[in-house]
Amino acid sequence: MFDVIERLKAEWTDKYVVIDSPAPELARFARTTGQVRTVNMNGRCLVEFDQYNNIGWYDIDPACLKIVPKPLPKPAEPKEKAAKPAAKPAASTATKPAAKPAAAGAKKPSTADILAAARGKAAAPPKAAAAPVSAPEAEAEPAVAPQKPEAPQKSPPPKKAAGGLPTTTAEKIAWCRTNDNKG
Repeated sequence: MFDVIERLKAEWTDKYVVIDSPAPELARFARTTGQVRTVNMNGRCLVEFDQYNNIGWYDIDPACLKIVPKPLPKPAEPKEKAAKPAAKPAASTATKPAAKPAAAGAKKPSTADILAAARGKAAAPPKAAAAPVSAPEAEAEPAVAPQKPEAPQKSPPPKKAAGGLPTTTAEKIAWCRTNDNKG
């Protein structure tokens, strides 16, 4: 038995194969090439297929496999930056250097700017740090006396609907406050 397994290993290991069987469980490998990595002790080939970035080895009976020549290497995927067309070329080289500092000075938009743009509003300019006020400017501005906070005003009694019960949330809260204290 061991001699048969060793012979199968020598015959199948590192060979390129395709599925040659109508078995439905092997249909997912129908159009792909695989490489036999080894033969296990039950006489089945462990095949790694080159599909879906999958590195799994599948246990397949050699009767379902057909040896094929080594497939051609896949073409290298172009990088995104190389694939993108260049921006419109400048009319003259004199304008090109001027554009670079402007782009270098540009900052990424803040989260507030992005959210404001998404809401369709113009973003508020970033607040500058408060600069110290010089003495002549401080004298020119009249001092404003701080105002006392006003006492909270009582809300008017809740309006009642035709059925006698409040309809809005504010009315319901006010009704509960007045009626729950009785008791």
